Amino acid sequence: MKVVILTAALRCQFALLVLLLGLFLQPTTTRADSVGADEGLLFEVKPASSAAPSYLFGTIHSEDPRVTRLPAEVQAAFNACPGFALEVVPDTSAIIEAMMTMTYTDGRQLRDVLPAGLYAEVREALAELSMGEEAFKDFKPWAVMTQLSTPRGETGDFLDVKLYREAVAGHKRIAGLETMEEQLAIFDDLEEADQIALLEETLDARGALPRMFEQLTLAYLQRDLKRLQALSDASLEESEPRLAALFRATVIDARNRRMASRMIQRLDEGGWFVAIGALHLTGETGVVGLLRGMGYSVRRVY
Repeated sequence: MKVVILTAALRCQFALLVLLLGLFLQPTTTRADSVGADEGLLFEVKPASSAAPSYLFGTIHSEDPRVTRLPAEVQAAFNACPGFALEVVPDTSAIIEAMMTMTYTDGRQLRDVLPAGLYAEVREALAELSMGEEAFKDFKPWAVMTQLSTPRGETGDFLDVKLYREAVAGHKRIAGLETMEEQLAIFDDLEEADQIALLEETLDARGALPRMFEQLTLAYLQRDLKRLQALSDASLEESEPRLAALFRATVIDARNRRMASRMIQRLDEGGWFVAIGALHLTGETGVVGLLRGMGYSVRRVY
């Protein structure tokens, strides 16, 4: 199940899965409030100055109506902010960058890289997703992995994309905290052997994915960040130790620090609604804890 969480934490807008979570309608004084965050999806963030507050919202890459129907508290915070920041702005240039990164440009094709038996498995699995060989023949192994480990879309109205579209329609200022190149480099920089190993694990785990997606969705709807973290930790325990350590260091901790540091200017301005994958909120090294350590007042709202 490692691959499910791996893609979840990395994906954000479109190539990968971004799964996450939280709880409690009113703020309370708990250890989570003094350090990191074990509960909650929406946090009010205030700088030391008199600037207007901003809001930090944990998302999940899902088009499930239970997820995309925003609670009143979240919708009100979104409406009140003239600025909207997300992990990566899903504009045309980002999509082009993603497609270029996902495919070989050195003359090789996927069949040249994978063992014949594994390639046949991939072809059969992608056929079930209505992807013909012409559509994936130039993909790198990690790119195929993301296709196989992502829930099939029906409407394309995923939560993060929905928020982006509403921000555009509302003429909000829009900013990305990362570039598509930075996000995909985490997979693209993997040794080819590691990419193939992850692809094999994804194929083996496909039957269990629907149940895992439902567990993650339920945790998100319950706003239980601690449960999401537990699901992530459980999956990593099944991982090869080297890849598990790499995941924690690059996909979670390094990105938490990068996104928190890039929020500072906007948080000091005030009036920004910041949406990131909910897994990035939790724990002492999560974004909530990092912002508190930087001197910001962070209060759970929802």
